Amino acid sequence: MAAVQETYEGMDSSNSPCSGFVTVGDDGVPCAGFRQCSSSHGATGLNPQAHAWDVPLELRCATDGANMTQWGPSEFILPFYYFRGLPYDPTRPWKDSDGKWYVAMSTDGCNASKARPCPAGGRLDLFTSPALRGADADWTQLLADEGGMFTTNMTVSGAVRSPGAITGEFVTSGYFGGLPGDPDGGRTRVVTQNRAGPTFWVGKQEAGGKFEALWDVPGAVGHYDYGSLTMARTLGSADANQVNVNGRRVLLGWIGGSVASQSLPRDLSLSPTHELLQAFVPELQVLRETQEPYAVLSGAPYDGAKATAQVEVVATFSFDAAKPPTPADKFGFAVLGNGDGATEVYIQCAGAADCTAHVDSTSQGGRLLSAPLPMLGNTSLSVHVIVDGSIVEAIFNNRTAFVNDHISPSNDDATTVSLLNADGVTGTASIWTLKQANNFP
Repeated sequence: MAAVQETYEGMDSSNSPCSGFVTVGDDGVPCAGFRQCSSSHGATGLNPQAHAWDVPLELRCATDGANMTQWGPSEFILPFYYFRGLPYDPTRPWKDSDGKWYVAMSTDGCNASKARPCPAGGRLDLFTSPALRGADADWTQLLADEGGMFTTNMTVSGAVRSPGAITGEFVTSGYFGGLPGDPDGGRTRVVTQNRAGPTFWVGKQEAGGKFEALWDVPGAVGHYDYGSLTMARTLGSADANQVNVNGRRVLLGWIGGSVASQSLPRDLSLSPTHELLQAFVPELQVLRETQEPYAVLSGAPYDGAKATAQVEVVATFSFDAAKPPTPADKFGFAVLGNGDGATEVYIQCAGAADCTAHVDSTSQGGRLLSAPLPMLGNTSLSVHVIVDGSIVEAIFNNRTAFVNDHISPSNDDATTVSLLNADGVTGTASIWTLKQANNFP
């Protein structure tokens, strides 16, 4: 390792990491990896003309095993040069089916042309090594002249493609596979990133090869959130390998803005047609207190007098395909209300196959968020909402999701859940008040 370290002569960096990960090497040792945001001199031992941002990917590994309270020195494993400063957000490294280690770095597709903004869009550059670290490690770049592992400038929302939406580097990229429900036994893989929205691409990749997104599969490319959730990564399963080992994948991210907070965890899975599905993790159910059944047909508001600012609603709705609601109708429910305005969680349809989901907190200082709602050839819809004071998280049909934050209810009594009904729509809901999830009084 000493010879490797010497190649980074001249670098002087004490900046906070731009983005990182935790992984476990072949020796079972947990390692935290990250890239410094910049340096005073750059890695001049590799490039005498190095820019300040030319700093390598590095690891710091636990010296006390699974306790992870003592950490070793920086181990520089991967240099990468670019014409401008980028965070180079790394994905979590993984060992693939060929026995080699891989990692992808977040860049854009214009290192050669130096164009800014970058019409090629964001990019993942792929690197491989026989080992994660140590004497056998030898990281080399793959597909450098072939567009990297994945390059695209296009996002998708519902059935609408937006070429040219991404004009800069990918941001906080994630890469994972082995999802529950995968019709291909775990071989399907997913890219996430956060330029031009929190976006995802479901697709295929052989070890060391290019990632090919399933562009023509509805629901296989889209946004994992249409609100404030961003910078999300996956955790879960008993193995740190999030790509080539099947297991649970739990999405956690940052609810942006100030003050920032952590999102509620969501279980990810795939449908039989490779749609990316998401649902609140069942562990959150330990917070449930009293349950109230709610017949939507009654039209009567739920009496929230005993509720708190923490409430959960699980609802289902249906309508006759021959008589769908009109665009002027909206159906769902309102939360955080007391007669002086509320946050509305609702659906509007312009036909049996053309529906849109909404979370509207404009009357309480927040935003109106809207997104396409896939109907999947049926006329049944589900809505799962968890309210935590100034934050409302909603998932429609296990596909379209929102985080709506910075909500300011008019007073402390704004706890009522009430009906938003439309002619011809039926349904039911269950409502729970929720316990506090922290240790503060």
